[in-house]
Amino acid sequence: MDYDHISTIIGQRVRQYRLNQDLTQEDLATLANVSLNAVKSAEGGKSTLPTYVAILQALGHIDNLLAAFPDEGVSPVQLLKSSTKQKKRASGKTRVKPADNEELDW
Repeated sequence: MDYDHISTIIGQRVRQYRLNQDLTQEDLATLANVSLNAVKSAEGGKSTLPTYVAILQALGHIDNLLAAFPDEGVSPVQLLKSSTKQKKRASGKTRVKPADNEELDW
């Protein structure tokens, strides 16, 4: 899929979300705190990410956008690199004190 096709699909979905909630473009612009032209542009697939974020938040569909970017956490390679680092020597900061009345078993 090319950029224009994806943008068009996003715009169509924004429009459908709005219509499903029985909102006019003016209502959505007010709820999202964007201009009427920004809503029209978004529905036409010609908008910016901040505008889409504001509109999707107003429509209650911001999770749909976030679902496109799941948190992958730490990669297995990075985890392996960090866990294979082993100590080469003792720091010498911990001192063991022998007990006074402990018998040695030699």
